[in-house]
Amino acid sequence: MLAGVLSCAAMLYLPITKTWIVSAPARRVYFVCALAAFSLFGVLVESRAARTAAGAASFTNSPSAVLTVKLLLWSGILGSALLSVAMWYFWFGFDDSSWIKKAFWFLPLYFLLLLGPACYYFLVYRRRTASELRR
Repeated sequence: MLAGVLSCAAMLYLPITKTWIVSAPARRVYFVCALAAFSLFGVLVESRAARTAAGAASFTNSPSAVLTVKLLLWSGILGSALLSVAMWYFWFGFDDSSWIKKAFWFLPLYFLLLLGPACYYFLVYRRRTASELRR
């Protein structure tokens, strides 16, 4: 747990500006990453459901299923990781919400590794950056 806090604190020293983290290309990348995070959750749930329905312990009998699940898992893992770092960076450095709202979002960001950053992206980051771009 301490390592996670220290790594998050170390992110504050990267030379990333607010104009970069809320830019249009960054918003597009984070959108794709949020979709990948949701798909990762779906792949994990559905692959378990498919194995249970088939009565199999794994997908070893079907190489195409193994390849498909691995591709979906890796894209979701990479998207979730990138989104998690970006949303933590935004939460620490650029989110000017009240302390109570930031405290509320700490729990999903920290404990819900797959869905927390994606929810934060859609419910906080996207709204905040959209209103800043209109100004």
